[in-house]
Amino acid sequence: MLKKISKTFACLLVVLIPIFYWIGIGSLQLHVGLMLCIFFFAAIFWVIEPIPGFATSILILFVEILFFSNPLGIDALKFTQGKNTAPSVFLASIADSSIILFLGGFVLAKGSVKTGLDRFLANRIIRKFGIKSHQVLLGFMFTTGFISMWMSNTATTSMMIALSFPLFQMLPEKEPFRKALLLGIPFAANIGGVGTPIGSPPNIIAMGILKQQGVTVSFGIWMLFAVPLVIILILFAWFLLLKLFPEDGDLDLVIEFPEPEGGTKSFSFRVAALIFLGTVALWFTENLHGIPAGVIALLPLFLLPAFGILNDKDINSLEWSVLLLIAGGIAIGVGLQQSGMSLWFAEILKSITKPEYAVSVLFLLCILALLLSTFMSNTAATNLLVPFAFPLSAIILPGSEAYLLEVCLGIALSASLAMSLPVSTPPNAIAYAVGGFEIKDMIRAGLPIGLFGLLLTLFAYFTFL
Repeated sequence: MLKKISKTFACLLVVLIPIFYWIGIGSLQLHVGLMLCIFFFAAIFWVIEPIPGFATSILILFVEILFFSNPLGIDALKFTQGKNTAPSVFLASIADSSIILFLGGFVLAKGSVKTGLDRFLANRIIRKFGIKSHQVLLGFMFTTGFISMWMSNTATTSMMIALSFPLFQMLPEKEPFRKALLLGIPFAANIGGVGTPIGSPPNIIAMGILKQQGVTVSFGIWMLFAVPLVIILILFAWFLLLKLFPEDGDLDLVIEFPEPEGGTKSFSFRVAALIFLGTVALWFTENLHGIPAGVIALLPLFLLPAFGILNDKDINSLEWSVLLLIAGGIAIGVGLQQSGMSLWFAEILKSITKPEYAVSVLFLLCILALLLSTFMSNTAATNLLVPFAFPLSAIILPGSEAYLLEVCLGIALSASLAMSLPVSTPPNAIAYAVGGFEIKDMIRAGLPIGLFGLLLTLFAYFTFL
């Protein structure tokens, strides 16, 4: 612990001393320099993690309020033009509608797990694909990808690996197909999380930043863009795994999956299924009725407890730390605007970027997101990169909401596709903990999938813009 703390402060000194020097000699405005310090502070703390990631997010909020709201009334911290930003502007990051949307997804997932709705869906979908080994693998991957669109990738991976254990008992110990199945589940969970706004934290961060810039992305529009990518990537991953880990012979895998403990005719199961379907239907039809997705997400928050499906213990067990971590990324976006750093960054970009560089910049951002997420939390990586999407797009293609949308979605997608190491994502770590494959096996399969995802992102750029 002491070594980690000393390493953290060493990195901070290397980064912060030059910034304070530039502030001191007048080369950098005070508030821009302070925001730069906050940004690098967040980056170092999220990478090294001397404190939990969500604690770093809270610290970001506190420091931004201290410097930019100036509650202490320090003359040096007063804005030269206009009043200092009210603390409520920064605190709103915690209650952003994107976070409420993600919270609603957490509650739906908790209700599905408790009533067995998730296992019911998994059982019904997997069986439709057939009994041949390649069909079973495709069934597991598509089912995992579909469920991870609506609930935690980590929980989905745990459930699907548990469902696959009977298959591992049927397969010979040295059967290569075991690796394909064990890797296919976490890969599909990572890919599936891209498909909906509530599928993974990077999606919510991208939506939050877009909303700050006045660009509202509906649930249906997101899925129209992302679901085709998910389907293509899952098919690519399935084909790649079959090539890398071919089966020995022609295997028939017949298995009976357990039904939900309470049965499918129980009151709680039927109510949970109705609430789940109703909420998703309202999300899909947001453009028709006009109710924002974040408001719709409040429905399962009170309906599931009202019908006795969830209790206090269930609500307390939600991943609140993830919501706070996401809030840190939204707070960085607010800080970039309020401090003037966004304008400062845009001025720098004017001299080095042109409209013809649009594809190159997008590709570099996606590569950077993929690289960072390979070694750190994809949520933290997205927190750091997405806030710069607006000043970049404003300079490269001014007024183009489509390019801003593509940059944000590209970063979020790339961050979720970093799956070449066990530390890259929680689903990867779960699969690696089960055993049965080596890290080099994960790299051989995960790296090509991530790179292919980048190519798809660029293809989507040419298609939608």
